[in-house]
Amino acid sequence: MPSSIPPELRSKQVALCYVRLSQARNGDDAVSPERQRANILAKCRELGYEPEWYQDVDGHKSGRDVKNRPGWQALSKRLGDPDVVALIGNDLARFHRKGWRVGDLVEFVEEHNIALILAAPGRQIDTSSPMGKVFVYLTAIFDEFYADDISHRVKDSIAHRKHLGKSVGKPPFGTTRDKAGYLMPNNEEGAWWLLDGQYVAGNSDAPPAPDAIWRTYYESACRALTLFAEGNIGLEKLSYQLNEEGYPFRDRQGEPRKWCQEDTRRVIANWPEYGGLVFDQSAKYRSVHTRAEVDRTHLDANRAVFPLELVRQVGYVRAERTMQPADHGRKRDVYPYPLSHITRCAHCEAQAHLQNDPRLRTTFGGTERKPGRVYRHMPGIACSCEVRSVPCAVLEEDFGQLIKGLVVDERAFALMVEMADNSPETSHPTTRVDMAQTRQRNILKLKKKIENTRTLFREADLSEDEYRAHMAEYRAELAYWEAYTTEQEEVALQLNLCLEAIQRVAAMWDVAEAAERRSMAHNLFEYIVYDLDKQRIVDFRLKPWANRFLVLRAALAAEERSGIKNAYSNGRRDMLLMGLEPMFSP
Repeated sequence: MPSSIPPELRSKQVALCYVRLSQARNGDDAVSPERQRANILAKCRELGYEPEWYQDVDGHKSGRDVKNRPGWQALSKRLGDPDVVALIGNDLARFHRKGWRVGDLVEFVEEHNIALILAAPGRQIDTSSPMGKVFVYLTAIFDEFYADDISHRVKDSIAHRKHLGKSVGKPPFGTTRDKAGYLMPNNEEGAWWLLDGQYVAGNSDAPPAPDAIWRTYYESACRALTLFAEGNIGLEKLSYQLNEEGYPFRDRQGEPRKWCQEDTRRVIANWPEYGGLVFDQSAKYRSVHTRAEVDRTHLDANRAVFPLELVRQVGYVRAERTMQPADHGRKRDVYPYPLSHITRCAHCEAQAHLQNDPRLRTTFGGTERKPGRVYRHMPGIACSCEVRSVPCAVLEEDFGQLIKGLVVDERAFALMVEMADNSPETSHPTTRVDMAQTRQRNILKLKKKIENTRTLFREADLSEDEYRAHMAEYRAELAYWEAYTTEQEEVALQLNLCLEAIQRVAAMWDVAEAAERRSMAHNLFEYIVYDLDKQRIVDFRLKPWANRFLVLRAALAAEERSGIKNAYSNGRRDMLLMGLEPMFSP
């Protein structure tokens, strides 16, 4: 139901802030979310709004649709609430690149008395006027045309390259492209395998250790195809064996790492490309079901990067293992595992810290098994944990207890504010007192000036033009000092925003649907670390905007339990220091 209360009279001034990463082709695009967030935060401070963040920055999130944007979907559900007074984005294209979607959005925010604000410099709009709406609609049309034009150009270029027999995108693992654009073996790039199991990038002429073994990525791909062609090993076991034998895999950044099951699946699925063919369809959507289909696949000996006998044998084995999909009617919706991809394995995390290599970290995915859904360790990656999965209910219950353990009462919150005020990161207390006194003194002085100006105008000692000029100047300065917040007040405001977000998640976690749980968890937590053997959360980190709350919450717990006065750190807290250890004890 639309709110009839004007935004300026509502008890809370919440602005929903949306950040979207369109396409990350280079380093400048990768920092786009940071630039958007900085512009939006500056606008919130200027207008005195409380920011509530929603974002879609995990890879490419097209503005032409909403189904692949969980952050926007969560924002849409919140948009009609009575405490929301503004919707802020960096520019109009961040919301949508479809004209009709922008039109619906403009009508919705107008109906609910919500301000639509663009934070990028020079992008301000006024939807309350007819000219402002015309500008919005024209901008949306141009944004949609731009997206469609780029799409048509890219599709035309891809179709032309495929017609010439040239692959598109990142070359299959173990290959590269020659000057003409065709695939060829990549016999130059590889990695050194050390006895402790680590991989070190470099070249074949400079071993990092006397006993290091050099293997190229082409050799790794050849070994994977050969083992699979023998027909006695599955994809998960194949990745384990490749890791044991010391064959490296290369990630998207070009760095060597261990294989996982998904890596072996990609390599095996690209067997036609290794045989010199180029398809219109991605490898993950292709399948063969009989040997006859493999025989009808006309491999090109002139373009093949591996022997045709090996490639065809891989196709035979894959066809034997591929089941013809049965028609089960309407496709079932995919279950949105709330804590997938932000939950890390504690054993892999320990190895990552020990070897100072973040690539060793692994995250849990979700899968359905009897008797129910579970979170599973990344398949194909061997680590020291004996248990490889945990029921969804167990992990999500522990997460709910963690959230409730972060909630504090008013007394504890006041202590946290006091601790922030006394921390070394804040300015000197004398400076804070001086600024508070200066603010109050200037407010009283300006109010007196306004009253005196009115008196002079009533006595005809000022003309109307002089009166209006003086009043405009004094009112602008008064608005500045009234909106001015001291550092202590700003810290209290930030902590209060974090506490409200945590309280909202804690209150809704037990009753919310899976999709809502996922949105809440991913918007609040950077990651959690889970020990599968002990079935307990051992570490976690909140998003950067809530990091200060976590530091002070940890310091408060440490002070209450051990009397430590200066328990500050970089925001990463172990469960023992947080004082939350008893919550997860058996």
